[in-house]
Amino acid sequence: MKLGIDIALIALKRQVQRMVILTGDSDFIPAFKLARKEGMIVTLDALTNHVKESLREHTDYETTFLKRHMF
Repeated sequence: MKLGIDIALIALKRQVQRMVILTGDSDFIPAFKLARKEGMIVTLDALTNHVKESLREHTDYETTFLKRHMF
């Protein structure tokens, strides 16, 4: 809950243009929707975990840093 509020506040204050969120939790959908509505670019990294399609619908990009940093 607190992280979702932080995302919303950062978006409303226009403190950043892009945010990379490491989650697969669909509870973040309202925060993602607000952030994108305010012009923030939202990138999702679920660290190879399953992500509901409803969460993907509210992101601009999907990536994983995990594969790039594995030895």
